[in-house]
Amino acid sequence: MERIIPKIAVCPSHALAEGQCRKLKMLFEGREDECLLLHFDGKVYAYINRCVHMPRRLDCEQKTVFDHTGRYLRCSMHGIVYTPQTGTSVSAMCEGDQLRALDVYEEDGEVGFADFRVATLSC
Repeated sequence: MERIIPKIAVCPSHALAEGQCRKLKMLFEGREDECLLLHFDGKVYAYINRCVHMPRRLDCEQKTVFDHTGRYLRCSMHGIVYTPQTGTSVSAMCEGDQLRALDVYEEDGEVGFADFRVATLSC
């Protein structure tokens, strides 16, 4: 029997502009967590807001998660840099390690989660 995963709408597509990131509090795998929802190169991506180097939020010391070029995600504590498309670290430290990705969708003018590990969320 195929598992049906419910979709959880987060926001209208126009509310998440290209190069923009939104932070969402959520229940993920039974515990409270924070997610980064971003729109980059025409696609929507989502990651748990936790650096692979140390379990700290990427924006723990600065309000932004993008680096100064806007091309990479960056941990403000140690400077670990990740590609927005895969969440893979391109820094020498932690090279190849990946942020924890979430299944997201963008369709019919809506952005949301299609991930069975997400139970509830709040903006």
